[in-house]
Amino acid sequence: MSGAHAARPGADLVRLAASSMRNRRAIVAGVILAQILAMAASLAQPTFNALIIDNGVVAGDVPYIERMGAIMLAVAIGGLVASLAAIALGAALSAGTSADLRRSVYRHVADFSTATYHELGTPTLLTRTSLDTSVVGQAVFLTTSVAVAAPLVTVGAIAMSLRESVRLAPVIVVTAIVLSIGIGIFVVYVTPLATRVQGAVDRVNRVLREQLGGTRIIRAFRRERAASTRFSEVNRDLTALVRRVAALQLMLLPGVLLIANLASVATSLFGARLIEDSHLTIGGLTAFTGYLMQIVAGITVFIALAGMLPRARASATRLSAVINRPAGLDDDGTAVVDGPLPLTFRSATVRYEGADHPAVDAVSLKCLPGTVTAVIGGTSSGKSSLLALVPRLLDPASGTVEAGGVRLGAWHLPDLRAAVAHVGQGQSLVAGTVESNLRLGDAEADDDRLWRALEAAQMATTVVDRGGLSTEVAQGGSNFSGGQRQRLAVARALVRRPRILCLDSAFSAMDRSTAESVLSGIRATLPEATILLADQQVDNVRSADLIGVLDAGRIVATGRHEDLLTRCAVYREFAQAQAAPAPAPAPGGPTVATGVSR
Repeated sequence: MSGAHAARPGADLVRLAASSMRNRRAIVAGVILAQILAMAASLAQPTFNALIIDNGVVAGDVPYIERMGAIMLAVAIGGLVASLAAIALGAALSAGTSADLRRSVYRHVADFSTATYHELGTPTLLTRTSLDTSVVGQAVFLTTSVAVAAPLVTVGAIAMSLRESVRLAPVIVVTAIVLSIGIGIFVVYVTPLATRVQGAVDRVNRVLREQLGGTRIIRAFRRERAASTRFSEVNRDLTALVRRVAALQLMLLPGVLLIANLASVATSLFGARLIEDSHLTIGGLTAFTGYLMQIVAGITVFIALAGMLPRARASATRLSAVINRPAGLDDDGTAVVDGPLPLTFRSATVRYEGADHPAVDAVSLKCLPGTVTAVIGGTSSGKSSLLALVPRLLDPASGTVEAGGVRLGAWHLPDLRAAVAHVGQGQSLVAGTVESNLRLGDAEADDDRLWRALEAAQMATTVVDRGGLSTEVAQGGSNFSGGQRQRLAVARALVRRPRILCLDSAFSAMDRSTAESVLSGIRATLPEATILLADQQVDNVRSADLIGVLDAGRIVATGRHEDLLTRCAVYREFAQAQAAPAPAPAPGGPTVATGVSR
């Protein structure tokens, strides 16, 4: 947490709430008006009681009692309507605030660089987008529909009670001071606990996502008990924190009721003496007691807010940390380049925070339009990081990347990403239909274009067999095989008609013949595009026009397949390790030499 947040712990909450309220001035005005009407009706009730007792009951004037009772009933009904209106408008304002915050966080996260996104992490971003926005919305509801009326009622009740009897003022002063101190101590003590609760929710989400995503691995290695123990630990920590906060909240309410009852007893004792000395009437004592209870109720309303405020402040701080966080990518470029786009890496370096060595180390490589340039390397060699530079999912720590002879940072970012299609390892299919997934590439594409893309990606027959473009796609594409998901992702990229196509391990779940057919389809569909392919399978890159061999983030050699087999030891090791073993010789037969076909 920054020093600014520490110095002004409620500033984030006020700023986020005020921003939403400015867009809903009519609703805010309606809440304030309804609260004023409800407050006036509430403050009038003890005065009506005093008049009925002094002028009706004591005097035995039944018509007066009936007349004043009717007026009192009408005022009470009006106050009820105003209170309901205030609650309804407050709920609308709360829902709107939560929606605004969710939209703001979502849009800002969408602009994050890959490094910034992973620095925060998916679990905490989910918690902040859902739980934290809801908590701030609830705080807005309590503030507008309840807490705004509390000070108005409290101040009004104090004024009305003093009108009844100034001599009983010390009872009110002492009660208000004691209640205020108690609630203040509660807020100060609970605030850090509420911050820890939100962090504990993040940890539970993270562990749960990891275990749900890795269910097969956990079962395969029979680690169910260890996984259960790990989840139980974080769940126990969250439960303990929630119980502590709940216990403090439960202790607060009985304490307030105790103070209110003591104040009522003190009012009765002192009021009886004032009545005896003719300084107060019975109706006046009744009205004073009613106003005292309204004062206590007004202060007690802050109990609900006091229980919510610490969490709301913590949530607002967490939301502001996302909304105010730099996206990690500058978008000041204005360049627009037409025609085919050669792609050039000039000593491009990628560093991740906390890593001892760069993921990509001073890579220089030129990729020409109409050709396939492949990058091959083992796990963690930097392939994905290198390809992420092209659509500016990452920016290089040093060096440059150019498209069409223009540094990527000088491009207008939407124009750059319109010219580049990136097919990642995760395929990123979304729930919907085949058509809706393909149209993510281009919403204006007609059906013929979608089918041509499917044919190029070798998916047309499968889609026809499964019902056509309206075929359902489950979340993550789980109702398709891994290879089918990859081919759908490739088809979606082809629908976009990119001038640069980045394929990051896009053929890893396909057999060799299918991968070759898909790559041929890509070449035919995008004859002038610059295609950059990253893989760790030699079979998937051997037909490339140029192959760069990545080792520990560095390009150690470039060339074609046959050339690299003879002069690059790293590439040769890849080829030999992946070569199919020769069939075993028959007993007594000649020994068959093994090796790599060149």
